[in-house]
Amino acid sequence: MSQYVEPRPLGGESYRPLFAPLLQPGEQIHAVAELTLSDLIRRVPRKYRPGAATRGAMAAFGALFELVAVIAELLFEAVFGFFRVIRRITRGRGLQGGWGSQAGQFVIAVRHGYEGAAPMDNNRAVLAFTDRRILFADHLVGVGLKPLGELPYGRIRRVEDRTGGVSDRVDLHFADGSLAALSQGTDEARALVALIR
Repeated sequence: MSQYVEPRPLGGESYRPLFAPLLQPGEQIHAVAELTLSDLIRRVPRKYRPGAATRGAMAAFGALFELVAVIAELLFEAVFGFFRVIRRITRGRGLQGGWGSQAGQFVIAVRHGYEGAAPMDNNRAVLAFTDRRILFADHLVGVGLKPLGELPYGRIRRVEDRTGGVSDRVDLHFADGSLAALSQGTDEARALVALIR
């Protein structure tokens, strides 16, 4: 890959300087792509989310807050989960392989990948394809990039573009056979297919 490729500019700015602090000495970025996780992927169960355990006097308050949060999530899943199930009948499951799979770990990293991440799920990431690896980060306006993780080349085996008249779905197929669905526009889908071969 000799030419640098990037999605639409950020008001005339490039993602390249934002990724610069995350690069190893001599590492070069060849391409940058944006992705959005599909809403067919349900929320990450609490037991799989990273976070520090509370201790001491805050533990009791934390347990009460945790109970309220669990009840709120159950209500959220009851309402939106019903509609997600209806859409899965025609569009398929958004995550295959479970939360312990490579696709599941990727989704967890995107949604809850950096310390201090908001409790609401993050669904967007920016991928930088370097000469060594694939970096992914969350772009926070005014803050810069928050690193979410990295993938070695070969971890994502292929990208299946399923976009069309009624679908904006793109599937990432991982090396262990797992799958994570994305919601991408046609141009973004073509760019991902070209970058991951």
